[in-house]
Amino acid sequence: MLKLPSELAITQVETLHQDLLHELNSNDDICLDINDVISADTASIQLLCALQKHLLTIQHKIIWVGSSKALTHTINKLGLSQYLTTESKS
Repeated sequence: MLKLPSELAITQVETLHQDLLHELNSNDDICLDINDVISADTASIQLLCALQKHLLTIQHKIIWVGSSKALTHTINKLGLSQYLTTESKS
């Protein structure tokens, strides 16, 4: 499971990208703990969309753990709520 930082910002996208690549190498589905996320920008959402697209091509998924109003709000604001659904699984 990868715990996302409290601020998902463009300045952290490269680090998050590397963390996600590591998770892809070690798991089938990707578990993301979003409990601490208090802000998210477009660059971060774009990275999560790329992850979702890749996982769909290999018949896997993102498993969201916890909830984040900020992350959900940004996804909704960008019109991506049908593509990135942050429903908590635990």
